[in-house]
Formats: sequence, structure tokens, C-alpha cells
Amino acid sequence: MQPSMIPLCVPFERRAEVAARGAVFDREEKCWVVVRDTAVGFEAFLPYRYRADRTAPYIRPWMVPQSLWGHNLRALLAKEDWDRIRKDTYARAGSRCRVCGGRGPKWAVEADEGWAYDDTRRIQTLKGVIALCPDCHAVRHWGKTMTEGRSEQALDWMVEINGWTRDQARQCADEAMALWHRRSDHTDWQCDITWAVRNYGVTPLEVGTRAARELNRKFVAQAQARFDARPDRRDDLDHHITHK
Repeated sequence: MQPSMIPLCVPFERRAEVAARGAVFDREEKCWVVVRDTAVGFEAFLPYRYRADRTAPYIRPWMVPQSLWGHNLRALLAKEDWDRIRKDTYARAGSRCRVCGGRGPKWAVEADEGWAYDDTRRIQTLKGVIALCPDCHAVRHWGKTMTEGRSEQALDWMVEINGWTRDQARQCADEAMALWHRRSDHTDWQCDITWAVRNYGVTPLEVGTRAARELNRKFVAQAQARFDARPDRRDDLDHHITHK
């Protein structure tokens, strides 16, 4: 794609709208694009990194406290409900990343749950679900990315998308890790998915919490095993992963 062009996140049913405003369909990239200097009026479709009302960081690590690993919509809802939410998320973004406008080589986009944290009451509250390309998703799930030995690639991606230096990207990652440590010191976190109930009319599974706890034990064990297998592992995450 030419540097002067911006990819747009266009739902299928709104393609005529953006075409009427002057966007064109790039057959090679399989997306609608607009000339960078003529993006006014396309704000609803612009990836975050191109929006005038947003500033860096457009993507950064946002790590779930260890005791809540596994507490996600996939575990807490019936499969058909989760599938409906994630597919709607892909469709609303036109199967493009809401942060950078890109897409992955195998899976175009993945559904990422956005959480807010009340550190006083220790409640993790779902704020929404957005479509992210695998590269942006890897930054968000920094802990998993680290245990898989892909942190350097994720740092490179933060540099590119945020327009940062390498030092700025590393500082952001280190601050996210420090925050994760503080939150993971507590095991009494609660998970609130009212957003999904309110917006999609879903009902959490009665067995969902138990399934999430089983996933938590599995994920902690997997993370520990991946770290143990890496001779180059850093200890900033490793020393905190414990079986709870």
C-alpha cells in the first residue's frame, strides 16, 4: 500500500457510504483506502493511529492480573454467544485492525477484550471487544508474548505503530510489567462482564467461573513451562508465575 494511503475499517454494509465520500477499494490489500490528506469525514472508519483525536500510545501492553488469567468471554459464555460477539467485532471493523488498519497472514484479525481496572475494589470490568491484527494483539498480551520469546518483535511493533524510540517502547513495557506485578500480588480480583450482557443479551454460564479457574491453572502452568524451557528468559515475569 502506498504511504499516502490510509486503510479504513469499513463494515460490509457501509461500503457504499465510504465510496460515495471518495474512498476506493484496494483489490490487492482487500480493503477500502483513502488518501491521507483527504481523510476528513472518515473518522469513524480510521484506525486509531491515524485519528486526529488520539495520540500515542495507540497500542501498548495491557496485562491481566495472574489470578484472572482464563477469565474471558470464551470461558464464561456459551460458545455460540462468544462466536456471535467475536464475529460481530470482526464485521464492525471490516476485518481490519482497529489500531493499525492491518491484518494477519493467517487470521486477518483477532478479538481482544478491553478491560478497566478498579485497583481499590479489585474489579476487572469489560469495556468492549475490538478487532486487532496478530501483531497488535501480541503487544496487548505482553506476558504471553514474553513467555513465547517474541518480546523483541513486539517492541519493534510498538516503535513502528506509536512512532517511538526503542527506549520509549521498552519503558512502556517495563511500566506495564511493574503494574502487572502489583495487581498480581492480589488473588481476590473479580471479573465483571456486564458489558456483554447489556449489549448482546447473553447469559453467563453457571459453570463458567469453574471453567475459568481451570483455565487459569492451565495457563499458569503453561507459562511456567515455556519460561523454564528458555535459556534466555528474563526473570521479571518468571519470578511471579506461581501455581495458585
